[in-house]
Amino acid sequence: MVDDRVGNIIKAVGLEGLLWIPGREIDHGLITALVERWRPETHTFHMPHGEITITLQDVEVLLGLPVDDNHKQLAGRRILINRLLEQVADPLPPNAEEDQLHKYARCYILALLGDTIFMDKSGDRVHLMWVQPLEDLRNPRRYGWGSACLAWLYRELCGASEDTSRIGGCFLLLRYWAWARFPYLCPAVEHGPPVGAYGPPVRGPLSLKWLWVPNKKNRPAHIFRDRYREQIASMLPGQVVWQPYEAELEDLPPWCVAGRAVWTATVPLVCFHLVEKHTPDRVVRQFGMIQEIPRNVDTDTVLHGIDLRGKVGVDWTRKHAVHIDEWSNRLQRRCEAVLGDMPPQHEYHDWFKRITRRFIDRPGAIVTLLIEGYIRLLRRHLVGTEDHKDIARS
Repeated sequence: MVDDRVGNIIKAVGLEGLLWIPGREIDHGLITALVERWRPETHTFHMPHGEITITLQDVEVLLGLPVDDNHKQLAGRRILINRLLEQVADPLPPNAEEDQLHKYARCYILALLGDTIFMDKSGDRVHLMWVQPLEDLRNPRRYGWGSACLAWLYRELCGASEDTSRIGGCFLLLRYWAWARFPYLCPAVEHGPPVGAYGPPVRGPLSLKWLWVPNKKNRPAHIFRDRYREQIASMLPGQVVWQPYEAELEDLPPWCVAGRAVWTATVPLVCFHLVEKHTPDRVVRQFGMIQEIPRNVDTDTVLHGIDLRGKVGVDWTRKHAVHIDEWSNRLQRRCEAVLGDMPPQHEYHDWFKRITRRFIDRPGAIVTLLIEGYIRLLRRHLVGTEDHKDIARS
């Protein structure tokens, strides 16, 4: 349990959600299957039935991290998380002075961030980018943890789309996002706790919904990857939940929905030296709107190429001033579209089929094409006829 004094500071800086997010083993198979469908030029996943992506809404609802802020202090360095853990290994003394309390809280918060948002590429949680220094916890304020988390994840997904061994970032967000959007990919809960066994339900981020989902058994990652590939390739339209949160938004704590005004903002996300484009205008179905054929998007290969090598002393606030100004005008950059469900005959579907890469591997293509051929064959015969029955039994 977190010391109440430390917990109060964590809540004050907008990170209460990190105290509640259920931990998970890394599902390398699922991550790889998703990365294979990530398009760095649009920051979206190309799924069989259209583009879909992780947005600021997903970050705030699933993790409880604040996404609407004006605090952009772009200074930082790498920190060894093992050193931080050493600082919080022992309980905080009951008579701790204020300076000791804030030093302890700072180490605890940074360790939390490193364990969830800024995980090292190797998955062993070794390094943390101190994106926005917590220099004054006596006067806490809301930091842009949510937008920084998403920028970091976008960058990692873009890098991993070229080399799947190169991925870090918030694996928990990626997994819970996939389970929310594609429930059929989520393992079933075999035995949950008795109702009320742990007292009244905690009002926390929506990731708590999957608290009792079991971890995958220890099997080779490529076996799970191939299974996920097959499941995604053969996905039916009804297996995509475009708006998984609507029925539960009112029951979430206020800090999980506080930034809803910017969920649809088409803006750059700034995280220290990283700038990544947030493109909800390509996935307005996730907000209950009808998706038209989207405009071209420029996620900027120059921005993707920026790293920290040889950048000591760079003033990122000045270098990224244009992008920070765009973020400052986020309320004027919200995308709008007609509300409603996508009709099956909408021109978007034909457009998407023309521009997407439909299959990832040969086995997945064969299975999907066989299923589609089987369905077409069934449709050629009236239901109830002998031919229809023969095909259905085969």
